[in-house]
Amino acid sequence: MEKDWIVDGKFKELTFDQFKALPEDLQKEYHAAKAEAQSKERAELQKRVDELDKKEGDNSAEIIKLQKEINEKILGSFEALEKGAIEQGLEIAKLIEGGVAQNDQDAIKTFIADNAEQIKTAYDSGQGFVEYKSVNDLGQGKVEHKAVGPIETTSASLPTAAPALVGTQIAPAGTVNLRAPFINELVTSFNTSMAAYPYTYSEPKDGDFSFVLEKGTKPQIDFLIKTEWAAPVKIAAHEILTTESVQDIVGLQSIATDLLKKKHDLKRQNGILFGDGISPNPKGATEYGRVFVPGAMADKFSLGETNIMDVINACIVDISTTHNFADEEPYIANLALMNTVDFFLELVSAKDADGHPLYPSASLFNRVVIGGVLIIPKEEIPAGKLFVADLGTYRVSNYIPYSVKIGWINDQFITNQFTMVGESRFHAFVKKHDEQVFIYDDIATIKLGLETV
Repeated sequence: MEKDWIVDGKFKELTFDQFKALPEDLQKEYHAAKAEAQSKERAELQKRVDELDKKEGDNSAEIIKLQKEINEKILGSFEALEKGAIEQGLEIAKLIEGGVAQNDQDAIKTFIADNAEQIKTAYDSGQGFVEYKSVNDLGQGKVEHKAVGPIETTSASLPTAAPALVGTQIAPAGTVNLRAPFINELVTSFNTSMAAYPYTYSEPKDGDFSFVLEKGTKPQIDFLIKTEWAAPVKIAAHEILTTESVQDIVGLQSIATDLLKKKHDLKRQNGILFGDGISPNPKGATEYGRVFVPGAMADKFSLGETNIMDVINACIVDISTTHNFADEEPYIANLALMNTVDFFLELVSAKDADGHPLYPSASLFNRVVIGGVLIIPKEEIPAGKLFVADLGTYRVSNYIPYSVKIGWINDQFITNQFTMVGESRFHAFVKKHDEQVFIYDDIATIKLGLETV
Protein backbone atom coordinates (compact mmCIF):
# COMPACT_ATOMS: atom_id res chain seq x y z
CA MET A 1 0.00 0.00 0.00
CA GLU A 2 1.36 3.42 -0.97
CA LYS A 3 2.01 6.07 1.61
CA ASP A 4 -0.11 9.23 1.66
CA TRP A 5 2.79 11.24 0.27
CA ILE A 6 3.33 8.97 -2.76
CA VAL A 7 1.00 9.81 -5.63
CA ASP A 8 1.34 7.90 -8.90
CA GLY A 9 4.78 6.76 -7.80
CA LYS A 10 6.00 10.33 -7.19
CA PHE A 11 6.65 12.24 -3.96
CA LYS A 12 4.06 14.87 -3.03
CA GLU A 13 4.62 17.15 -0.03
CA LEU A 14 2.03 16.97 2.79
CA THR A 15 0.47 19.92 4.56
CA PHE A 16 1.38 20.50 8.20
CA ASP A 17 -1.97 19.11 9.40
CA GLN A 18 -1.56 16.01 7.22
CA PHE A 19 1.93 15.47 8.56
CA LYS A 20 0.82 16.01 12.18
CA ALA A 21 -1.84 13.31 11.77
CA LEU A 22 0.78 10.68 10.87
CA PRO A 23 2.08 8.20 13.51
CA GLU A 24 5.62 8.83 14.70
CA ASP A 25 7.18 6.05 12.61
CA LEU A 26 5.49 7.33 9.43
CA GLN A 27 6.60 10.87 10.19
CA LYS A 28 10.21 9.67 10.09
CA GLU A 29 9.59 7.78 6.85
CA TYR A 30 8.02 10.90 5.34
CA HIS A 31 11.11 13.00 6.16
CA ALA A 32 13.43 10.40 4.65
CA ALA A 33 11.32 10.27 1.46
CA LYS A 34 11.22 14.07 1.25
CA ALA A 35 15.01 14.38 1.60
CA GLU A 36 15.55 11.69 -1.05
CA ALA A 37 13.14 13.37 -3.50
CA GLN A 38 14.79 16.77 -3.06
CA SER A 39 18.24 15.25 -3.51
CA LYS A 40 17.18 13.56 -6.75
CA GLU A 41 15.66 16.78 -8.04
CA ARG A 42 18.86 18.75 -7.37
CA ALA A 43 20.97 15.98 -8.94
CA GLU A 44 18.83 16.08 -12.09
CA LEU A 45 19.27 19.87 -12.34
CA GLN A 46 23.04 19.51 -11.86
CA LYS A 47 23.13 16.88 -14.59
CA ARG A 48 21.50 19.35 -16.98
CA VAL A 49 24.09 21.97 -16.04
CA ASP A 50 26.93 19.51 -16.74
CA GLU A 51 25.43 18.62 -20.13
CA LEU A 52 25.21 22.30 -21.07
CA ASP A 53 28.85 22.78 -20.01
CA LYS A 54 29.90 20.20 -22.61
CA LYS A 55 27.51 21.43 -25.30
CA GLU A 56 28.90 23.71 -28.00
CA GLY A 57 27.75 27.32 -28.23
CA ASP A 58 26.96 29.98 -25.64
CA ASN A 59 24.75 28.32 -23.00
CA SER A 60 25.69 30.67 -20.15
CA ALA A 61 22.16 32.15 -19.78
CA GLU A 62 20.51 28.74 -19.40
CA ILE A 63 23.29 27.53 -17.06
CA ILE A 64 22.86 30.58 -14.80
CA LYS A 65 19.09 29.97 -14.71
CA LEU A 66 19.57 26.33 -13.67
CA GLN A 67 22.21 27.28 -11.07
CA LYS A 68 19.79 29.78 -9.57
CA GLU A 69 17.10 27.09 -9.39
CA ILE A 70 19.54 24.72 -7.65
CA ASN A 71 20.52 27.40 -5.12
CA GLU A 72 16.88 28.20 -4.37
CA LYS A 73 16.14 24.54 -3.70
CA ILE A 74 19.22 24.23 -1.44
CA LEU A 75 18.32 27.35 0.53
CA GLY A 76 14.66 26.29 0.71
CA SER A 77 15.28 22.83 2.11
CA PHE A 78 16.08 22.58 5.78
CA GLU A 79 15.20 18.90 6.22
CA ALA A 80 17.63 18.23 9.04
CA LEU A 81 16.54 21.28 11.04
CA GLU A 82 12.85 20.54 10.55
CA LYS A 83 13.30 16.87 11.42
CA GLY A 84 15.29 17.68 14.56
CA ALA A 85 12.70 20.19 15.76
CA ILE A 86 9.80 17.77 15.26
CA GLU A 87 11.62 14.88 16.91
CA GLN A 88 12.49 17.13 19.84
CA GLY A 89 8.81 18.08 20.09
CA LEU A 90 7.86 14.41 20.19
CA GLU A 91 10.34 13.74 22.98
CA ILE A 92 9.00 16.70 24.99
CA ALA A 93 5.46 15.39 24.51
CA LYS A 94 6.52 12.03 25.89
CA LEU A 95 7.96 13.71 28.98
CA ILE A 96 4.76 15.70 29.52
CA GLU A 97 2.60 12.61 29.13
CA GLY A 98 4.81 10.63 31.51
CA GLY A 99 4.75 13.33 34.18
CA VAL A 100 7.57 14.59 36.36
CA ALA A 101 9.44 12.27 38.71
CA GLN A 102 8.26 12.35 42.32
CA ASN A 103 11.62 13.38 43.74
CA ASP A 104 11.72 16.31 41.29
CA GLN A 105 8.19 17.33 42.32
CA ASP A 106 9.25 17.63 45.94
CA ALA A 107 12.39 19.59 45.02
CA ILE A 108 10.38 21.98 42.81
CA LYS A 109 7.96 22.73 45.67
CA THR A 110 10.90 23.50 47.95
CA PHE A 111 12.55 25.68 45.29
CA ILE A 112 9.35 27.73 44.76
CA ALA A 113 8.84 28.22 48.50
CA ASP A 114 12.46 29.35 49.02
CA ASN A 115 12.40 31.80 46.08
CA ALA A 116 8.80 33.01 46.22
CA GLU A 117 9.69 36.71 46.64
CA GLN A 118 12.19 36.76 43.74
CA ILE A 119 9.80 34.86 41.47
CA LYS A 120 7.03 37.39 42.30
CA THR A 121 9.38 40.30 41.51
CA ALA A 122 10.36 38.80 38.14
CA TYR A 123 6.68 38.22 37.31
CA ASP A 124 5.58 41.76 38.30
CA SER A 125 8.46 43.50 36.46
CA GLY A 126 8.20 41.40 33.30
CA GLN A 127 11.97 40.94 33.32
CA GLY A 128 14.08 37.92 34.16
CA PHE A 129 13.62 34.17 34.13
CA VAL A 130 13.33 31.22 36.51
CA GLU A 131 15.63 28.28 35.96
CA TYR A 132 15.33 25.01 37.84
CA LYS A 133 17.73 22.11 37.44
CA SER A 134 16.67 18.56 38.14
CA VAL A 135 17.94 16.80 41.23
CA ASN A 136 19.73 14.55 38.80
CA ASP A 137 21.72 17.67 37.80
CA LEU A 138 22.86 19.05 41.17
CA GLY A 139 19.30 19.55 42.49
CA GLN A 140 19.40 23.33 42.52
CA GLY A 141 17.76 26.31 40.84
CA LYS A 142 18.16 30.04 40.35
CA VAL A 143 16.21 33.18 39.53
CA GLU A 144 17.83 35.85 37.33
CA HIS A 145 16.69 39.32 36.31
CA LYS A 146 17.70 40.69 32.90
CA ALA A 147 16.66 43.96 31.30
CA VAL A 148 14.72 43.57 28.06
CA GLY A 149 16.68 44.98 25.06
CA PRO A 150 15.69 45.96 21.53
CA ILE A 151 15.93 43.46 18.68
CA GLU A 152 18.73 44.70 16.39
CA THR A 153 20.57 43.46 13.31
CA THR A 154 23.23 42.10 15.67
CA SER A 155 20.57 39.86 17.22
CA ALA A 156 21.00 37.58 14.23
CA SER A 157 24.06 35.35 14.18
CA LEU A 158 25.71 32.65 12.13
CA PRO A 159 27.70 29.61 13.23
CA THR A 160 31.32 30.56 13.83
CA ALA A 161 32.43 28.04 11.22
CA ALA A 162 29.98 28.00 8.31
CA PRO A 163 30.73 25.37 5.63
CA ALA A 164 33.02 26.70 2.92
CA LEU A 165 30.58 25.67 0.20
CA VAL A 166 27.78 27.90 1.51
CA GLY A 167 29.30 30.93 -0.23
CA THR A 168 29.36 29.30 -3.67
CA GLN A 169 25.82 27.97 -3.19
CA ILE A 170 24.42 31.43 -2.43
CA ALA A 171 26.59 33.29 -4.96
CA PRO A 172 27.99 30.98 -7.68
CA ALA A 173 31.63 31.56 -8.63
CA GLY A 174 32.48 33.38 -11.85
CA THR A 175 35.34 32.95 -14.29
CA VAL A 176 38.80 34.37 -13.59
CA ASN A 177 39.21 37.90 -14.98
CA LEU A 178 42.34 37.89 -17.16
CA ARG A 179 43.54 40.20 -19.91
CA ALA A 180 42.51 39.36 -23.48
CA PRO A 181 45.36 38.55 -25.90
CA PHE A 182 45.71 40.62 -29.08
CA ILE A 183 48.53 38.82 -30.89
CA ASN A 184 46.37 36.79 -33.30
CA GLU A 185 45.13 39.91 -35.11
CA LEU A 186 48.69 41.14 -35.77
CA VAL A 187 50.79 38.11 -36.74
CA THR A 188 50.45 36.04 -39.91
CA SER A 189 48.79 32.70 -39.06
CA PHE A 190 48.87 29.62 -41.28
CA ASN A 191 47.98 25.92 -41.14
CA THR A 192 50.44 23.09 -41.61
CA SER A 193 50.66 19.36 -40.93
CA MET A 194 54.49 19.27 -41.08
CA ALA A 195 56.51 19.12 -37.88
CA ALA A 196 59.65 20.48 -39.57
CA TYR A 197 58.20 23.40 -41.51
CA PRO A 198 60.29 24.48 -44.54
CA TYR A 199 60.10 27.86 -46.21
CA THR A 200 61.94 28.99 -49.31
CA TYR A 201 62.72 32.47 -50.55
CA SER A 202 64.73 34.01 -53.37
CA GLU A 203 67.12 36.96 -53.48
CA PRO A 204 69.38 38.52 -56.15
CA LYS A 205 73.05 37.53 -56.16
CA ASP A 206 75.33 39.22 -58.70
CA GLY A 207 75.03 41.45 -61.75
CA ASP A 208 72.58 44.10 -62.85
CA PHE A 209 71.01 45.60 -65.93
CA SER A 210 72.99 48.28 -67.81
CA PHE A 211 72.66 50.41 -70.91
CA VAL A 212 74.63 48.91 -73.86
CA LEU A 213 75.70 50.09 -77.32
CA GLU A 214 74.66 48.46 -80.52
CA LYS A 215 76.29 45.04 -80.67
CA GLY A 216 77.36 45.59 -77.05
CA THR A 217 77.55 42.67 -74.60
CA LYS A 218 74.55 42.33 -72.34
CA PRO A 219 75.44 41.89 -68.62
CA GLN A 220 74.54 38.72 -66.79
CA ILE A 221 72.56 38.59 -63.53
CA ASP A 222 71.73 35.70 -61.23
CA PHE A 223 69.90 34.98 -57.98
CA LEU A 224 69.83 32.54 -55.06
CA ILE A 225 67.08 30.28 -53.74
CA LYS A 226 67.34 29.55 -50.02
CA THR A 227 65.43 27.12 -47.83
CA GLU A 228 65.13 27.40 -44.04
CA TRP A 229 63.42 25.21 -41.46
CA ALA A 230 61.30 25.96 -38.41
CA ALA A 231 60.64 23.48 -35.58
CA PRO A 232 57.40 23.50 -33.52
CA VAL A 233 57.23 24.53 -29.87
CA LYS A 234 54.79 23.20 -27.29
CA ILE A 235 52.95 25.09 -24.54
CA ALA A 236 51.05 23.18 -21.84
CA ALA A 237 49.72 23.19 -18.28
CA HIS A 238 47.46 21.01 -16.14
CA GLU A 239 44.96 21.30 -13.28
CA ILE A 240 43.91 18.68 -10.72
CA LEU A 241 40.36 18.67 -9.36
CA THR A 242 38.46 16.36 -7.04
CA THR A 243 35.21 14.72 -8.10
CA GLU A 244 33.48 16.14 -5.03
CA SER A 245 34.57 19.71 -5.83
CA VAL A 246 32.95 19.71 -9.27
CA GLN A 247 29.84 18.08 -7.79
CA ASP A 248 29.47 20.57 -4.94
CA ILE A 249 30.57 23.84 -6.58
CA VAL A 250 28.29 24.86 -9.41
CA GLY A 251 30.14 25.39 -12.70
CA LEU A 252 33.59 24.63 -11.22
CA GLN A 253 34.74 22.46 -14.13
CA SER A 254 33.67 25.16 -16.59
CA ILE A 255 35.63 27.77 -14.61
CA ALA A 256 38.71 25.52 -14.57
CA THR A 257 38.47 24.92 -18.34
CA ASP A 258 38.08 28.65 -18.98
CA LEU A 259 41.15 29.44 -16.85
CA LEU A 260 43.28 26.88 -18.75
CA LYS A 261 42.39 28.46 -22.11
CA LYS A 262 42.91 32.06 -20.98
CA LYS A 263 46.29 31.30 -19.37
CA HIS A 264 47.34 29.34 -22.47
CA ASP A 265 46.52 32.24 -24.80
CA LEU A 266 48.36 34.80 -22.66
CA LYS A 267 51.46 32.60 -22.27
CA ARG A 268 51.45 31.91 -26.02
CA GLN A 269 51.28 35.66 -26.73
CA ASN A 270 54.16 36.42 -24.35
CA GLY A 271 56.23 33.68 -25.99
CA ILE A 272 55.61 35.17 -29.44
CA LEU A 273 56.58 38.63 -28.18
CA PHE A 274 59.30 37.96 -25.60
CA GLY A 275 60.53 34.35 -25.96
CA ASP A 276 64.33 34.07 -25.69
CA GLY A 277 64.62 31.40 -28.42
CA ILE A 278 66.43 28.96 -26.10
CA SER A 279 64.77 25.52 -26.39
CA PRO A 280 61.98 24.83 -25.61
CA ASN A 281 61.05 28.53 -25.86
CA PRO A 282 60.13 30.23 -29.16
CA LYS A 283 62.19 33.16 -30.40
CA GLY A 284 60.00 36.19 -29.73
CA ALA A 285 59.59 39.26 -31.90
CA THR A 286 61.54 41.45 -29.45
CA GLU A 287 64.40 38.93 -29.53
CA TYR A 288 64.66 39.52 -33.29
CA GLY A 289 64.73 43.26 -32.60
CA ARG A 290 67.79 45.32 -33.56
CA VAL A 291 68.92 48.77 -32.40
CA PHE A 292 67.86 51.97 -34.14
CA VAL A 293 70.26 53.36 -36.77
CA PRO A 294 69.64 57.09 -37.38
CA GLY A 295 71.67 57.32 -40.60
CA ALA A 296 70.85 60.54 -42.43
CA MET A 297 68.41 61.49 -39.62
CA ALA A 298 71.22 61.99 -37.09
CA ASP A 299 71.50 65.43 -35.42
CA LYS A 300 68.50 66.88 -37.29
CA PHE A 301 66.58 67.99 -34.17
CA SER A 302 67.46 70.49 -31.48
CA LEU A 303 68.08 69.09 -28.01
CA GLY A 304 64.76 68.24 -26.31
CA GLU A 305 62.74 68.95 -29.45
CA THR A 306 61.69 65.39 -30.37
CA ASN A 307 58.49 63.80 -29.07
CA ILE A 308 57.36 60.18 -29.01
CA MET A 309 55.82 60.30 -32.49
CA ASP A 310 59.10 61.63 -33.88
CA VAL A 311 60.82 58.65 -32.28
CA ILE A 312 58.30 56.12 -33.64
CA ASN A 313 58.32 57.62 -37.15
CA ALA A 314 62.14 57.69 -37.17
CA CYS A 315 62.12 53.94 -36.48
CA ILE A 316 59.65 53.41 -39.33
CA VAL A 317 61.94 55.37 -41.67
CA ASP A 318 64.97 53.33 -40.51
CA ILE A 319 63.13 50.08 -41.24
CA SER A 320 61.93 51.33 -44.63
CA THR A 321 65.40 52.42 -45.77
CA THR A 322 67.28 49.35 -44.54
CA HIS A 323 67.45 46.70 -47.31
CA ASN A 324 68.73 43.16 -47.68
CA PHE A 325 69.70 43.90 -51.28
CA ALA A 326 69.39 46.66 -53.87
CA ASP A 327 65.91 47.43 -55.20
CA GLU A 328 64.21 45.48 -52.42
CA GLU A 329 60.58 46.42 -51.72
CA PRO A 330 60.69 48.64 -48.59
CA TYR A 331 59.16 47.35 -45.37
CA ILE A 332 56.47 49.52 -43.77
CA ALA A 333 56.29 49.04 -39.99
CA ASN A 334 52.84 49.68 -38.54
CA LEU A 335 53.03 48.66 -34.88
CA ALA A 336 54.60 50.17 -31.76
CA LEU A 337 54.58 48.58 -28.29
CA MET A 338 55.56 50.56 -25.21
CA ASN A 339 55.27 50.36 -21.44
CA THR A 340 51.89 51.39 -20.00
CA VAL A 341 53.45 54.21 -17.92
CA ASP A 342 55.35 55.52 -20.95
CA PHE A 343 52.10 55.40 -22.95
CA PHE A 344 50.53 57.70 -20.36
CA LEU A 345 53.50 60.06 -20.05
CA GLU A 346 54.37 60.30 -23.75
CA LEU A 347 50.90 60.19 -25.32
CA VAL A 348 47.92 60.56 -23.00
CA SER A 349 49.28 63.41 -20.86
CA ALA A 350 51.30 65.17 -23.59
CA LYS A 351 50.23 68.83 -24.07
CA ASP A 352 51.00 71.48 -26.66
CA ALA A 353 52.20 75.02 -25.81
CA ASP A 354 48.61 76.09 -25.05
CA GLY A 355 47.96 73.18 -22.68
CA HIS A 356 45.78 71.21 -25.11
CA PRO A 357 46.22 67.42 -25.52
CA LEU A 358 48.89 66.78 -28.12
CA TYR A 359 47.26 63.46 -29.07
CA PRO A 360 43.50 63.81 -28.35
CA SER A 361 42.69 60.34 -29.65
CA ALA A 362 45.00 58.66 -27.12
CA SER A 363 43.00 57.42 -24.13
CA LEU A 364 44.37 55.76 -21.02
CA PHE A 365 44.90 51.96 -21.20
CA ASN A 366 43.64 51.82 -24.80
CA ARG A 367 45.44 51.29 -28.08
CA VAL A 368 45.55 54.26 -30.42
CA VAL A 369 46.23 54.72 -34.14
CA ILE A 370 48.22 57.84 -34.97
CA GLY A 371 49.44 58.48 -38.52
CA GLY A 372 48.60 54.91 -39.51
CA VAL A 373 50.68 53.44 -36.67
CA LEU A 374 48.98 51.18 -34.10
CA ILE A 375 50.38 51.96 -30.62
CA ILE A 376 49.60 49.48 -27.83
CA PRO A 377 50.53 49.87 -24.14
CA LYS A 378 51.86 46.66 -22.59
CA GLU A 379 53.17 46.20 -19.07
CA GLU A 380 55.69 43.54 -20.11
CA ILE A 381 57.62 46.08 -22.22
CA PRO A 382 60.23 47.53 -19.81
CA ALA A 383 59.86 51.22 -18.96
CA GLY A 384 61.80 53.36 -21.41
CA LYS A 385 61.82 50.71 -24.16
CA LEU A 386 60.13 50.92 -27.57
CA PHE A 387 59.34 48.10 -30.00
CA VAL A 388 58.52 49.05 -33.61
CA ALA A 389 57.83 46.51 -36.36
CA ASP A 390 55.52 45.11 -38.97
CA LEU A 391 54.36 42.17 -36.87
CA GLY A 392 52.72 40.65 -39.95
CA THR A 393 56.17 39.34 -40.90
CA TYR A 394 56.12 37.16 -37.76
CA ARG A 395 54.58 33.81 -38.70
CA VAL A 396 52.66 31.50 -36.35
CA SER A 397 51.31 28.09 -37.40
CA ASN A 398 48.35 26.08 -36.11
CA TYR A 399 50.28 22.80 -36.21
CA ILE A 400 48.47 21.12 -33.29
CA PRO A 401 45.57 23.39 -32.22
CA TYR A 402 44.76 23.96 -28.54
CA SER A 403 42.91 21.09 -26.88
CA VAL A 404 41.92 19.95 -23.38
CA LYS A 405 42.31 16.33 -22.29
CA ILE A 406 40.87 14.82 -19.09
CA GLY A 407 42.20 11.68 -17.42
CA TRP A 408 43.70 10.01 -14.34
CA ILE A 409 47.34 9.87 -13.25
CA ASN A 410 48.88 7.81 -10.46
CA ASP A 411 46.18 6.81 -7.93
CA GLN A 412 43.68 9.53 -8.88
CA PHE A 413 40.99 7.04 -9.92
CA ILE A 414 40.75 5.61 -6.39
CA THR A 415 41.17 8.98 -4.65
CA ASN A 416 38.36 10.71 -6.56
CA GLN A 417 40.62 13.11 -8.46
CA PHE A 418 41.19 13.82 -12.14
CA THR A 419 43.59 15.88 -14.24
CA MET A 420 42.80 18.39 -17.00
CA VAL A 421 45.61 19.13 -19.49
CA GLY A 422 45.55 22.04 -21.91
CA GLU A 423 48.18 22.22 -24.66
CA SER A 424 49.02 23.20 -28.23
CA ARG A 425 51.99 23.06 -30.62
CA PHE A 426 52.88 25.73 -33.13
CA HIS A 427 55.71 27.15 -35.22
CA ALA A 428 56.77 30.71 -34.44
CA PHE A 429 59.44 32.33 -36.60
CA VAL A 430 60.50 35.19 -38.87
CA LYS A 431 61.94 34.49 -42.30
CA LYS A 432 65.63 35.38 -42.56
CA HIS A 433 65.23 38.31 -44.94
CA ASP A 434 62.42 39.79 -42.76
CA GLU A 435 64.44 39.99 -39.54
CA GLN A 436 65.64 43.58 -40.11
CA VAL A 437 62.03 44.82 -39.84
CA PHE A 438 62.11 44.69 -35.99
CA ILE A 439 63.57 47.51 -33.84
CA TYR A 440 63.73 47.18 -30.04
CA ASP A 441 65.65 50.03 -28.42
CA ASP A 442 65.57 52.65 -25.65
CA ILE A 443 63.43 55.74 -26.30
CA ALA A 444 66.17 57.94 -24.82
CA THR A 445 68.83 56.38 -27.09
CA ILE A 446 66.71 56.96 -30.21
CA LYS A 447 66.13 60.60 -29.20
CA LEU A 448 69.86 61.03 -28.62
CA GLY A 449 70.55 59.78 -32.16
CA LEU A 450 68.14 62.31 -33.63
CA GLU A 451 69.06 65.39 -31.59
CA THR A 452 72.11 67.63 -31.74
CA VAL A 453 73.96 67.38 -28.45
